[in-house]
Amino acid sequence: MAVSDQGFTHDTQPPALRHSVMEFGRVMLEIGSTALLTPLLKTLPKGDGHTIMTIPGFMGADGSTSPLRRFLKKRGYNAIPWGLGRNASNVRSQNIDDFLAHRAATEDAIALRIEQEFIASGRKLTLIGWSLGGLYAVALAHRFPQWVRQVITLGTPYGDPRGTALYSVMGRIYNNDVEEEALERWVAHTYNGGTLRIPVLALYSESDGIVGAGIAKCQGDPRYVTNMAVVASHVGFPFNPLVFAVVANHLVEPQDRWALCRSQYIRPLVRVVAAS
Repeated sequence: MAVSDQGFTHDTQPPALRHSVMEFGRVMLEIGSTALLTPLLKTLPKGDGHTIMTIPGFMGADGSTSPLRRFLKKRGYNAIPWGLGRNASNVRSQNIDDFLAHRAATEDAIALRIEQEFIASGRKLTLIGWSLGGLYAVALAHRFPQWVRQVITLGTPYGDPRGTALYSVMGRIYNNDVEEEALERWVAHTYNGGTLRIPVLALYSESDGIVGAGIAKCQGDPRYVTNMAVVASHVGFPFNPLVFAVVANHLVEPQDRWALCRSQYIRPLVRVVAAS
């Protein structure tokens, strides 16, 4: 399949400036809302105890996803960190292809952790990846369906990196000389590991201050891929009570086919967009 069919999009509109500058204030509101809504969160469905691995975003460490893991543990899951330190903190790349090599090496390291957990429990894992961590998770789902049960991504930039607020920073790193073909290779890497045959829920926000909505949707067979818009900031995804509620509802669905959120309280706050 051509790269253009594997998620490369020319919708490179970055987030609105007002959303970017409000990120910090919004995440504080999300953290506070989660604390206030704790009694309601305790009523969400309990899980089956299988292992869920959280993968942090760019330059994030396990502490950044610890609130989500605490919530999942309270819902009965064996929520574990990826355990590989700060994401991409040791990248020494001069171009996108160097970063792609780092991505591949990181995915190999995560795969080893997943295999170990699978052998220990005898059960497939769910992967929850935030931002860049979601690209790792979906790439691994293509490569290792024998170990991965399902994937949830949070604000993941699936498309052309020019649709992110951080692209100008990348341009300075790479001397503003990023070839179109290199960008296409970056996007295609997520989908190149084989045919996707497990469920992926891609949560994104149209008010994300880091990742534009035009590049935040996972491409793939709509029998397996669900793209869902939620109200969240980019930094706030692992702290957001609405995200917690959506995740909890989806995790209790049969592992081979996810229904949409059925909660009367959640349904008005989310919007499903068809995968392609």
